[in-house]
Amino acid sequence: MDFISPWMDKIQSACQRAEIEHADVIIDQCAVDFCVLPALATFSNPIMWQSLYHGLPEDIYPEDAPVLVRVNLSDAEHVQWLHNLAAEIMESAPLLICGSSWAFEHLADWLRDCVNAQHEGREGIFRFWDTRIFPFLFSHILDDKQQQQLQKPVLFWTWLDCDYQPSILLGNGEIPETDESVVQIEFSDRQFEKLMCVSDTRQFLGYEKIPEGLFTNRQSEFTACYEAMLSATERRILFDDKRSAWVMAQIISNNSAT
Repeated sequence: MDFISPWMDKIQSACQRAEIEHADVIIDQCAVDFCVLPALATFSNPIMWQSLYHGLPEDIYPEDAPVLVRVNLSDAEHVQWLHNLAAEIMESAPLLICGSSWAFEHLADWLRDCVNAQHEGREGIFRFWDTRIFPFLFSHILDDKQQQQLQKPVLFWTWLDCDYQPSILLGNGEIPETDESVVQIEFSDRQFEKLMCVSDTRQFLGYEKIPEGLFTNRQSEFTACYEAMLSATERRILFDDKRSAWVMAQIISNNSAT
């Protein structure tokens, strides 16, 4: 079944309503087994792109860097390439797409600065573009000011959820002030634990079998398991076997209660 075409139609409609003729796409190259950079040089109508590691120490391996690409929605070649790419990497590296009225260079630099985060005084890469993490940044992990850093330059963010259904998060789309810059995101220990719980949940669902009939779709299953994983962390249940048992008991109990 083609999940991509309806999503692309929604993106084009949203951009038309916003009176912008392009969509900006983050491609996670390290999660796929090929480099997209050679393809970006083949378009008859040149396509704008920039590594989100540009200027960072991690920029030494351009073929593994996340890349921001501006797709011209009035160019059939651009649109077809985006459709094909989204379909090809849907399982391994789902795309995060935004609509923005900002100049491309300014948007790329802003998002690059959001990538460079900090925890316990140490700088590191904040992989916010991972669509399996992205929705939880706004529901559980980031505080209001941190969320605004990612919402400020865009009119909307969109991605496909675990069930391949289009999701959208509205942004602010504010006009940047002169010389305005990103305030580096600093994760507290609690926030970092919440972030790690997303990875724990993915691992849990990879080796545990959830009883049939508990959930109507994969997204609600993932969210329920994530919230149970958070509760395990809050109770300092840290060993894998006890942690998994707690999560399973919680989701069964909570589902039975409803």
